[in-house]
Amino acid sequence: MNITLSKGMVFAVYSGSTLAKAINVCQKVKSTDNESIYNHAGIIVGETGRTFEALYKIGYSDINQYKGCQILIVKHCLMDEGRFQGVWPEIDKLDGKIYPFPRLFLHLFGLAKFVHWKYPVCSELVGKFEVEAGLRKNWWGLNPDHLADEWRISRYYDTIYEGIWEV
Repeated sequence: MNITLSKGMVFAVYSGSTLAKAINVCQKVKSTDNESIYNHAGIIVGETGRTFEALYKIGYSDINQYKGCQILIVKHCLMDEGRFQGVWPEIDKLDGKIYPFPRLFLHLFGLAKFVHWKYPVCSELVGKFEVEAGLRKNWWGLNPDHLADEWRISRYYDTIYEGIWEV
């Protein structure tokens, strides 16, 4: 696989865990296209695959942890090194913060876009990054399926890779 990653790319992935399956069932119920493939989202912050994600806590990880998983990697046409560097300090402030598991219940009942907490879930973290970069208007209540659907149909996103991730 010969894929060039860059700062500011974003991704959605299906990890295959029990929680992933539960998230996809809940997303599918609310999905306008009646499907849900991806259960998690994150931001690529380094050319070697370093990522920033909301997992058990918000922080840095590596995209290669998703080897063998279905993944979608995209880049907004306006994202460049300058835009990334301009907003990253604001996003990096969330490093080390705890994952807000109770927010998942707000997503389940469609309340996450109305009830805001201090810290975002994974897809809201990606949305916050895009808002700070001037690429979207809101981020509360976003889920991975919503992001993936939007990225696929928007003329502003280029698909870098979609398929099973192999290192």
